[in-house]
Amino acid sequence: MSPSEEFVGPITDAEEDRIEVGVAIVGGGQAGMACAIRLMQLLEDDPATTERLGEVPVAVIEKGRVAGAHQLSGAVMNPVSIGQLFPDLGPDDEGSWPHYGPVGGERVYFMLNSKRAVPLVPTPPPFRNHGNYVISVAELNRWLAEKAEEAGAYVLSETVGAKLLVEEGRVLGVRTGDKGRDRSGGEKGNFEPGSDVVAKATVLAEGNWGHLTGAALSTLNLASNSDPQVWALGVKEVWEVERPLDKVIHTLGWPLRPQGKYREFGGSWIYPMNREGETPKVSIGYVAGLDYADVRLSVHDVLQEFKLHPLVRKILEGGKRVAWGAKAIPEGGYWALPKLHAPGMVICGDAAGMVNVPKLKGVHYAIESGRLAAETIYSQLKAGSSDFSAYDDAVHDSDIGKDLYESRNMKQPFERG
Repeated sequence: MSPSEEFVGPITDAEEDRIEVGVAIVGGGQAGMACAIRLMQLLEDDPATTERLGEVPVAVIEKGRVAGAHQLSGAVMNPVSIGQLFPDLGPDDEGSWPHYGPVGGERVYFMLNSKRAVPLVPTPPPFRNHGNYVISVAELNRWLAEKAEEAGAYVLSETVGAKLLVEEGRVLGVRTGDKGRDRSGGEKGNFEPGSDVVAKATVLAEGNWGHLTGAALSTLNLASNSDPQVWALGVKEVWEVERPLDKVIHTLGWPLRPQGKYREFGGSWIYPMNREGETPKVSIGYVAGLDYADVRLSVHDVLQEFKLHPLVRKILEGGKRVAWGAKAIPEGGYWALPKLHAPGMVICGDAAGMVNVPKLKGVHYAIESGRLAAETIYSQLKAGSSDFSAYDDAVHDSDIGKDLYESRNMKQPFERG
């Protein structure tokens, strides 16, 4: 069964059984929550449009128990986008978004081998983080969810968007997944069937490799003029450490092999997570492109080997690992961006591949794309239209489009070593 057959279909519930909302947002990550927040900000002073959107003007469909449940701490974020979303809230204001402070120092190393590392001076431009902030992605996500709910958005947690509702080329919402099935698909005593969530606008913000986004790209022919997306795997750990780290660290080189025949491309990060009254922590991780040639390569093993380097061992010595996980990262960049809209629908954040690979940045793009999606949806629904094509233009004219275009050919030179 193809994705278009499995994950796309018409409305099937009787009219009285449908859940009708104004805007359905699939995914409660940074993009989805930013979209919900901005929509509620715009609707606050527009009771007429709010009334037209119904009893539930904005609903966020989130598969996790809470927003951020599937995310792991540790990132460096450009604060521009969240500042635009909350223009009256500075990073150090009371009640502001959570962070571990601005980047106080930075260092990039080229790892020659398992013993030696050479600092790159001056810091290469992609790794310059002056003015950026160290954050916990999960913590930021929970804060955004609180702000969205305070503003009036309805968050459907532990709910899966199972199928995209499409009729005559127009997206009409999503069908949620059944609850209470056993491993073989049988109905348990607490079984609840899914429902058709019918919306005037649907936002796909389900993150990387989202099945609804993949089905939409195929069914609605949104990627025909784009390069195929390619991915990297990021493996991350959070450690409590004895000595606070005072700088952001990135590395290139070892343990990956430089020879072109291996096609190994990637690097590491170590971020300080220091907060008064808490045990100092670091986020450490390794990212490697999944187009490597040696099928025996394991990014998980690469990270473990990396941790044995004297430079890294010194940071972790005496510490304790408290969290770990892995995440696929879209790294196709500018040329792999699909068409970002279809009738009744837009795509935001990682779902659309909005990640700047050389800078290891995507959080602020997710927030920015969510805000831009909300503004386009609001203006079009207010005018009685479901044509969201202006969203594509807004993204390409924003820092998202400009930054991704600037780094559009960054990876290609490394494909041959």
